[in-house]
Amino acid sequence: MSVVLPKALKKNAKIGLICPAGGFDDYKPIQLIVKYLNNKGYKVKLGKAVLKSNKYFDYLAGADAQRLNDLHTFFTDKSIDAIFCLRGGYGSLRFLRDIDYKLILRNKKIFLGYSDISILLLSIFSKCNFVTFHGPLLGVDFLNKNLKPNDIESEKNLWKLLSDERYSFSYKLKADSVVINPGKVTGTLLGGNLTDLCSMIGSGFLPNFKNSILFLEDINEEPYKIDRLVTQLINSNTFNCVSAVIFAGFKKSKFKNHKEVISLIKDRMKKNHIPVIYNFPIGHGKKNFVVPVGNRVTLDTYRKVLYST
Repeated sequence: MSVVLPKALKKNAKIGLICPAGGFDDYKPIQLIVKYLNNKGYKVKLGKAVLKSNKYFDYLAGADAQRLNDLHTFFTDKSIDAIFCLRGGYGSLRFLRDIDYKLILRNKKIFLGYSDISILLLSIFSKCNFVTFHGPLLGVDFLNKNLKPNDIESEKNLWKLLSDERYSFSYKLKADSVVINPGKVTGTLLGGNLTDLCSMIGSGFLPNFKNSILFLEDINEEPYKIDRLVTQLINSNTFNCVSAVIFAGFKKSKFKNHKEVISLIKDRMKKNHIPVIYNFPIGHGKKNFVVPVGNRVTLDTYRKVLYST
């Protein structure tokens, strides 16, 4: 069954900003984001649950019902053309079973985020079969205090891709990216944060990974925890059905160097004879290229490129 694409972002569009997981200490960083988007020519609407909760757990942007209400309200709001999540952290998993996926399917629009938001990207694609977008959280490492992007290339790719009706792209790997198993394959692009993806195993909200190109990334995890998480994917037979794996990166995960990461990947992936690469600019890191989750893509490790098909 072919996937459905939401409408591309147009000039003067209205962007809704929400925090389905963690929130901010105050409105100051949010005001910078709103000003940045206004300067880009976009209108903005802000969700109600965007600050850290005083009444509930302080790692959440309000109660589950409040954050979920923002999600539902912004999808049904006809004036909003796209929904950007501002922060990750933790929290999306808590209301996964309460999401009205039929409501979302009736109101398809661009939905952008990464980290903890990976849970929503994957579940929405799984239940609604329309493409979501793994890319920058504007409230996390995207802008400096002067409203300038921390990585110009990531910003350029973001607006270029979201304004393309087919969401076409072609991304070159980093110079220090490593091909672990070579090959050229085409498949459905799926993936996101490794910890969050593993937290969904057995939930019934993960998409079918058969013939997919799976990308994985994470941050602040000990090497043995990365080992454990990758091993969980092995033991759940996830890697048995995918066509290729992109290990995007593991920022601040206390590996001594890239060699240690590569050694771990080689050890864990030795029984899977599929293309595998490491250190692609997706997810946590200065460079964070937006990619359409659910679209058909080709990974060519010989040319070190990932592109839409």
